[in-house]
Amino acid sequence: MFETLTVLVVDDSKHMRMLMQSLLHALGVHEILMASDGEEAWSKYLTHKPDVVITDAAMAPIDGFVLAQRLRNAEQETNSHIPIIMISAHTEMSAIKKAKDIGITEFIRKPLAARPLYERLLAVVNRPQKKQADADKNLSAPPQQVAYL
Repeated sequence: MFETLTVLVVDDSKHMRMLMQSLLHALGVHEILMASDGEEAWSKYLTHKPDVVITDAAMAPIDGFVLAQRLRNAEQETNSHIPIIMISAHTEMSAIKKAKDIGITEFIRKPLAARPLYERLLAVVNRPQKKQADADKNLSAPPQQVAYL
């Protein structure tokens, strides 16, 4: 089901990037792009136009929130919508609200597990690519791993 996807993984931790790559390969994703921060991710997004972006929240110099805002701003020019899955250990309400306000499609809590990643990837692939406000109405997942946006 995921073999035709191009997924951009953004995390400043090499270990997390390798873990994500292994999990995505196990789920059947063949094309995985890697970036260590938001600036590198933005460059790869412009070059490759991936189908899904999976990003860490806290990175320097450009974090996942700034990257997501750039992606959402670019959508206004292209009239397209890219699913963004944010993965973070920071799951306090302020971070979740900030993610929702920016337009993050899904939010998964670290430590990362295969099942929530599979479920959120499946959800964004199966969800019609509408404006984020419509997509927010359809979120569902176990509260222990995914924050409701």
